Amino acid sequence: MSRETSDELDVSQLLAHFQEITGIEDQNRSLTILEEHGWNLEAAVQDTLNEKDGIRAVFHEPSPQSYPPSSSSQSPSPSPPPSSRPPSSSLQQSPAVRASQGLVVVRTWEWLLNLAFFPVRFLVTTAADVLHFVFHFVFGYQPSPARNPVGDVQQFVTGFEAEFGHAHPPFLTCSYSQALEQARQELRFLLVYLHSPGHQDTAEFCTKVLCNKEFMDFVSANCVMWAVGVNTEEGVRVSYVLRENTYPFLGLIVLKQSRMVVVERVEGLLPLRELVPRLAVAVRMNEAELVVERNERARRSVDQSIREEQDRAYQESLIADREKEKKRLEEQRREKERRGEEEEKRRKDEETASIRSHRASIIPSEPLPSDPDVIHVVIRVPSGERLERRFRGSDKLEGVYNFAHSCPGVSYDFTLMSNFPRKELCCMPDGGPLLSELGLGTKCALYIKDNSE
Repeated sequence: MSRETSDELDVSQLLAHFQEITGIEDQNRSLTILEEHGWNLEAAVQDTLNEKDGIRAVFHEPSPQSYPPSSSSQSPSPSPPPSSRPPSSSLQQSPAVRASQGLVVVRTWEWLLNLAFFPVRFLVTTAADVLHFVFHFVFGYQPSPARNPVGDVQQFVTGFEAEFGHAHPPFLTCSYSQALEQARQELRFLLVYLHSPGHQDTAEFCTKVLCNKEFMDFVSANCVMWAVGVNTEEGVRVSYVLRENTYPFLGLIVLKQSRMVVVERVEGLLPLRELVPRLAVAVRMNEAELVVERNERARRSVDQSIREEQDRAYQESLIADREKEKKRLEEQRREKERRGEEEEKRRKDEETASIRSHRASIIPSEPLPSDPDVIHVVIRVPSGERLERRFRGSDKLEGVYNFAHSCPGVSYDFTLMSNFPRKELCCMPDGGPLLSELGLGTKCALYIKDNSE
């Protein structure tokens, strides 16, 4: 084999080693880089890797461009100047040998760097892990709430029925929080199933356990069931709360000491003949908690009913007392008004009696029937009673008014009227006129017109 053919083979091997180390698939670019570094594989690889890492070149590039020997051209190509050929030291070794040596040097250098920085990297990684653990332990981590938890549950139920049929325990179609609250209010066990679609045991568990009539009868008799896929937002949140290790996962939750507590965890595929008895034992062991809570609720319900009955009786008694007080106050008001009216009536009666007595005292003396100036006056009062008295013609009309006022049953405000002629007999300021001036004759009949009506 000629020297030129051997050089061409060495260049091909050198190019292959360079592309293998640097990962550059462009052959022309690889040849250009090798030529720029005088066919020094170590320098070309190191500068290329430094360039990828953003580090400047550490090897000096030769100013003239070197060319490897070529025999593929049909026409002779001009030989490069002697100064542009590789140094004599490079000519003494083939490119393949230099490439192998460069690769060994690079790998040895990388191994030494990794060994030197291993303690530092180990300490930094360990410290970061410890800080991460402490941060989550102290401050906790809470997945963001699901945007549509009910939609996630309905999506699981729809997918489950499409894949395994409609024969399954009744799943609650609500959020996890609502399922917990329903179980709390109804004092029932809550069985939670976390569904992992990609797990290898999921299909078998759904087919042989969840869709089995014995399991469905157990769920209907002892608890309510809620399920969701762990590939949904609600599933991720519940998975974080329950912290399961593998699938399929079942968690039995019950109210204990006023908190919803997981009392049984079933992780991994378990045959139905073992699963149902295991859940039944958990139900039996924790049923006492629900019995105590039911009795406590019943006691609280009875106490509440008693308190409500007492409150109702108290309110009714309070209303009755208020009505009594209202009636008492009303009676007091009426009594006060009655007494006031009586007092006013008594006062008026006394005043009237006083006026009557005064007017009776100033009535002129009654003349004898034989007196030639006598006038016999008959007065008819509204009650039908007749008042009779004799007056002299020289007496004033005021005397007749005073006589009428002095008689009981006559109103204080009245006017004397004559029948023939029919007219009002009114007193003047001085008490007149005289009776003789009225033309009443020796005997006259008058009647009283009550002005207070």
